[in-house]
Formats: sequence, C-alpha cells, structure tokens
Amino acid sequence: MKFRTFLICLGLLLVSQHVWASSGGDSTSVPSKFAVEVEKFSTLPPPEPGGILLVGSSIFKRWTNAVSDLAPLPVTNRAFGGSQTSHQLTFFDQVVPPCRPGLIVWYCGSNDIKGKKESASVLQRTDEWLKKVVQSDPSVRVLLVSVIRSPQKRRDGQLEAVDAVNLGYEELSRKKDGVFYVDVNPALQTSEGESKVDLYVEDGLHFNVKGYHQMTTLLKPAIKKYWKKETKL
Repeated sequence: MKFRTFLICLGLLLVSQHVWASSGGDSTSVPSKFAVEVEKFSTLPPPEPGGILLVGSSIFKRWTNAVSDLAPLPVTNRAFGGSQTSHQLTFFDQVVPPCRPGLIVWYCGSNDIKGKKESASVLQRTDEWLKKVVQSDPSVRVLLVSVIRSPQKRRDGQLEAVDAVNLGYEELSRKKDGVFYVDVNPALQTSEGESKVDLYVEDGLHFNVKGYHQMTTLLKPAIKKYWKKETKL
C-alpha cells in the first residue's frame, strides 16, 4: 500500500514538472490558468475565413474597441490576458486554426519580459509559433507588433530587454516570407523618446482609450498593407 502511494505521488510530481516546463519554467503561469478562457473561444461564432485575427496578451485582450477602431477591416480578437509566448504555443490549436485567418496580428512577449525571461528565449518561442502557423496554413501572413516601451517597463529597468525583443521581431520579419513587423512605439513616445504617460492607465502598462487610438494610427495602416482580402474555402 505504501509503495502504491509512493508511485501515485511520483506520477503527480512528474506531471507537475511537465506542466511547469511547458509554461516556460514559470510555476505561476501554468497553461491550466488560461484553459477556461481559451475554451470560451470555441463557444463564439466563428469569423468569416480570410479575416484578421488578433492574438497575444492583455494589450490586445483589453482592446475592447478593436473592432470599431479597425473598421471596416474584419477583425476577430482572440487574445488572453497575462499570456506569455509559451502559452501562445500551448493553445495554438484552439486559438488560430478555427478562425482560418488571412492575417494574424501578434502582440506578445511583454509578460515574458516582466517575468524576467531572456529575450533569446522569447524570440525562440515566437519562432516556434511562426512555424506552427506555416504548418497550419502556409498562406497565412503574420504581423509582429513591437513590445511597448511603457512606463512600467521603464520603472522596472526592462527597456533593454524590450528593445532586444523588438530587434529580434524585426529580424524575423526580414528572414521569413509572409512575416512582417510594425513598431508602434513612435506613436506612444515624445520626440525625446519618453513615454506619453497620459496614454496609460494607473499601472503604467495598459492603455486607456486615448492610448489605443494612438497605437491605431500606426497599426491600422500596417494591417491594411499586409492583409490580403481573399476567401478561404
């Protein structure tokens, strides 16, 4: 009986270690944390094939006016707040293929940086995610959006990591067919490169309505440029 109990405990330990590893080594952000939210996506009406899919973390998740801000572009938002690049990998099959997008707009990596993940690992997981896109449908284009140089990132001394990830995203866009990059930070900073603090809510990380409007001034033209209007059968 004691040996059987030992085997059960050992099995549970191994499972927990696997989940921990799949979450990027962050025990506070295991994939199960997001399972309920992602499951809700399957209950929503599927978008028309060939549209524009927003994926990523809370900057997109909290963008409740995304559809109207980006109108008349056909936009579907499937971001889930708090997610890191590892979680986008974990839930890829539930998020991307059901929407059959023509263009995916990616905003992720900010939470990795906040969690002190190395920029190289952020870029590696993003590259893995891009490979999944190609495997799912090689005709899909991807627009990588720069991580925001927010007041919170400045306070925490993480601008160097933000810039490294953004440089990596730009490099990925140069190396991979169908992958593009847009830097939205110029719309969010002063001419001296300081944050426009009036664009953020109290936490210094997330946008207020004005902030989303500012981001849209650079993001919407990029989406228009890279989205191909076509029907997926």
